[in-house]
Amino acid sequence: MRIAYSCAGEGFGHAGRMVALYDDMSFSHEVILYVPEPVKAFVAKKLAARQVSRPASPQPPVVIRSIPCFTFIKNKNRVEYIRTVFHSLRQVVHFYPAIQRLARQLKKDRIQAVLSDFEPYLPWAARLAGIPVIQMNHPGIIRRYVDMDPRTWVAALVATLMEGPWDKRLYVSFFGGDVGPVLRTELLSKPVRDEGFVAVNLKVESRKEILPLLNAVPGLVYRLYPAPGADFDEGLRNCTAVITNGGHQTLSEALALGKPVLSIPQRGQAEQELNARMLQASGRGLMVRKLEDLPNGLARFLGQLDSFRKPAVIPVGFRFKDSRLELIRRINAILADFGSGAASAASAIAVVDYAADAKAANGYDAGGKGGAARLAV
Repeated sequence: MRIAYSCAGEGFGHAGRMVALYDDMSFSHEVILYVPEPVKAFVAKKLAARQVSRPASPQPPVVIRSIPCFTFIKNKNRVEYIRTVFHSLRQVVHFYPAIQRLARQLKKDRIQAVLSDFEPYLPWAARLAGIPVIQMNHPGIIRRYVDMDPRTWVAALVATLMEGPWDKRLYVSFFGGDVGPVLRTELLSKPVRDEGFVAVNLKVESRKEILPLLNAVPGLVYRLYPAPGADFDEGLRNCTAVITNGGHQTLSEALALGKPVLSIPQRGQAEQELNARMLQASGRGLMVRKLEDLPNGLARFLGQLDSFRKPAVIPVGFRFKDSRLELIRRINAILADFGSGAASAASAIAVVDYAADAKAANGYDAGGKGGAARLAV
């Protein structure tokens, strides 16, 4: 089946999932990637360096096409949803022409189904082209956890807009999802060790406020990521613990490797706060909401590392193992349903066409008169 696979351009979690799934998807299908510019180089680099375990044969080149993307507006590491919505409204003027171009490209590529990871352009283009859509993401899971906090309402609305139209949807999450997290093969392919340092993975906009607080902790040895020449996969495998924001992919990878996590979610980002809250509920780490609480939170975190590594109870609904193969099975089952539906429709049309041709050959049309058959399908 010919699949178009798109991902969001905000952060690297969606792009990382694309890298993790690409080889398995392309083993059974012809896959063309539609990737926003902010993460296009990341995807291309990771796929170029990947190790593919499949029968020796000439491997087709990875085809990557560019698509537009929506971005979040931030102020001092805080996501401003209202400004994000108004900024996105300015893009609406260009939205329809963009999805028209993408719809033409989908038809040119002879795409039969679209797989989208929290990206609305390709799903809407697929609707124009009459192509079915699978929506697969994590951020949309906040729709299952809406509460009295108005930020969760806004976040749920944003998630709805970012998902676009879909025929089937799968939530990927270490808590409450349809499947568990998806991890990159290269991360799991090497031994996991404890070399006595804390891996600190922070967005650039978070560092100005957080790093001085970490530097003030006596004896704390940490390595900062991303940084020039630093390999975060290696750091994640070999660290004692992890300090990061509330991005789902990093939290999932750390939990799968058995690393305790201290999460400092980006302020105003309800999905990250939900991830961090669920991390704490899992017994595998702590969350710190306010930076002024970080010194006490860090001391508590470092003092309880052993209990975080081996919690007494894992609550129901949490998944800490790689669910890549389960997700692939679910996606392939949905694609098979799409394919059988298309095949049934094609068979029905073929039967009607055959009957019409037979009538035409006997000088009979749909109205019972002589002449060519007429058929409206």
